[in-house]
Amino acid sequence: MNKFPRYLFALLATIAGLNANAQQDAQFTQYMFNQMYYNPAFAGVDGGTTLTAIHRSQWFGYDGSLNQAGAPNTQVISYNRRLNRFNGGVGLYVSNDNLGPSNNLQVQASFARYFALPNGASLSIGVNAGFFSSALDFDELILVDPSDVVANLSGKESQLRPDVGIGILYRKGNFFGGLSANHLLEPEFDFGEDQLSNQLNRHYYLTAGYDYSLTPQLTITPSLLLKSVGFNTYNVDLSVIGKYNDKLWAGLAYRQSESASAMFGYKLLKDRSLTLAYAFDFVISDRDSKEPTSQELMLIYNFKSVVRTPRSIIRTPRYRY
Repeated sequence: MNKFPRYLFALLATIAGLNANAQQDAQFTQYMFNQMYYNPAFAGVDGGTTLTAIHRSQWFGYDGSLNQAGAPNTQVISYNRRLNRFNGGVGLYVSNDNLGPSNNLQVQASFARYFALPNGASLSIGVNAGFFSSALDFDELILVDPSDVVANLSGKESQLRPDVGIGILYRKGNFFGGLSANHLLEPEFDFGEDQLSNQLNRHYYLTAGYDYSLTPQLTITPSLLLKSVGFNTYNVDLSVIGKYNDKLWAGLAYRQSESASAMFGYKLLKDRSLTLAYAFDFVISDRDSKEPTSQELMLIYNFKSVVRTPRSIIRTPRYRY
């Protein structure tokens, strides 16, 4: 347990020197509650059945002076379930990422299988498959050159492509670490014009975290999410979450070269099955081209486990032969 912090600090020092760049996938400040979006090996690992919904408003308050569609916004809904009978888990998520005149829609089904390793460790191997839809509204494009070939195009066009990904997750004690690769097929969207050709690049994700139980009521969890596009560019999210009495949590996060964040969450209802959470991002770089804040709202519902009572045979003397 004492060795882990040294490994973590060494990794963070290495990451600090990496080049940062924007990702094609949507980003979430509360990524630690939405891990299956990045890695299918997380399907069902928390046990039980959960339904998660997140709405993110990027650069909240953007007036749309250069983008008639307004500020970027993203929604994702995911379903997660453990399958004890198959020693694995399944999941499904739908995400909608609106970026001005363009819109990306993903639908992915995930399956993970768990394997026991020596010394109490476990390995989860997951795959996901679905489709990626990219749409472009030509009426919302703002062209610098009016003679551009796309100036005569109008209406909205969308294209649909198959999409697959793979991932692994290692867990031992309070530590977890995972590696995944999404968009393995690297589909291309051209919308009938070479000038608008855009390829969905392969994305790689590395995630890690550790649960520190300071007291029976208080747990501190530092975690990171390292994102890479084609191993050429890198970006990292760092966070620290404190959970009290498994009911209230709060945390801080930092997104490399973009923003610092604060997060809060609270479990509602008597059985604590519903979680309401909020994240606030404050942009700290390139503020001339962005609004200073982003906001994120999240709901998580944990379905009650159905305990099946085994049937028993009651014999009475009347029916004894």
